[in-house]
Amino acid sequence: MWKLTRVHRAVEEVSSLLKKNLSITDLPLEEALNKICGADIVSDRDFPPYMKATMDGYAVRSEDCEEASYTSPALVKLLPYHIYSGQLVSVKIGAGEGVAIETGGFLPEGADSVVRVEDTSRRNNEILIYRKVSRYENVSLPGEELAKGDLVLKRGDLIRPWHLAALEALGFATVPVIDVKASIICTGDEFVKEKAVPFTRRIVEGWLREHSIEVSKILIARDNSDEIADLLETLLKENDIVVLCGGSSLGSKDYSVRAVRKLEPEAHVHGIAIQPGKTTALSSVRGRLVVNLSGLPVAALAGLELVVKPVLEKWIGVEYLPRPIIKAKLTKRITVKLGFMGFVRVRVFRRNSGFYAEPLTVGGSGSLRSLVLGNGFVVVPEDIEGYDEGEVVGVEVYGKI
Repeated sequence: MWKLTRVHRAVEEVSSLLKKNLSITDLPLEEALNKICGADIVSDRDFPPYMKATMDGYAVRSEDCEEASYTSPALVKLLPYHIYSGQLVSVKIGAGEGVAIETGGFLPEGADSVVRVEDTSRRNNEILIYRKVSRYENVSLPGEELAKGDLVLKRGDLIRPWHLAALEALGFATVPVIDVKASIICTGDEFVKEKAVPFTRRIVEGWLREHSIEVSKILIARDNSDEIADLLETLLKENDIVVLCGGSSLGSKDYSVRAVRKLEPEAHVHGIAIQPGKTTALSSVRGRLVVNLSGLPVAALAGLELVVKPVLEKWIGVEYLPRPIIKAKLTKRITVKLGFMGFVRVRVFRRNSGFYAEPLTVGGSGSLRSLVLGNGFVVVPEDIEGYDEGEVVGVEVYGKI
């Protein structure tokens, strides 16, 4: 009888031995979207650096417009300048003067507010202002968007579009990212002889890329532990992670697991209490992460979601964005063995004003159908045996409802 290890113990045992000095690469901003930030980045300046217009209109002194109204407009002399977005003009506004300015333009010296163009009319080189403006009205102050000393990104953050905009606004051309490389080995004589296609590799490859891991190679190996070990040895010199699909069974056909053991891992956990995916194995080999997954698609995905993701978060320090969670009522009971963490595929649908979740258990751990037709999954904690029909559960949604 195999003794299975609970998820948190397996994660803790292996992640603590993985190398901490991961490669850091400076990437151009245009290549950094969804990468993992490699260092804390602090703003070294205020942005905007000067007062900036938030409306199209005229930069003026608020004190010149204190009494402005539609019945008694303020009269301001228009200086012969036009300030465009992002432009700073070397001109000083005196008493009773103003300058045309567009949204995003920097206010000239002496101006402290912007009167909207729709609250004015123009008469030759003068403007009539029909509405009082307060100091700093329609103006973004220096440092209002980003102040000197603000933490823009911290190590482990996923770099999102707004981060890139902030970095560019602050003058950055590159950003440091954690460069984590992975390769995949699909094992099976049937794949070498081209009698079958190892399609589970696409789930693994796609999942890794989705989680900001660069996949460099996808290879196929025979069911021979010596050959797999040699291939693994080579890949570990080039990668931080190697994932083996297939050959992880708890029995005589565990070719991939035996190959890992030949390399004398610092930590090796084979058999993790998840359902499906109990044949998943985690290892630390010379500080690199080695993962053995089932060759069956659902079991492989369960291993990635329930085991590999927390390892990456603990090891790299990355904070992955959570999937949307919808509360839905189960259309039938979900059953999981006590002590196992369950990964149950469901189809969420709307009926009347509520959401319902239909468990998709047909086909077991090898069913692509349940993933393709489903749009979410329910994670069942280890200390319960499932959920009853009609019970409301949290569903992590990965597809359209």
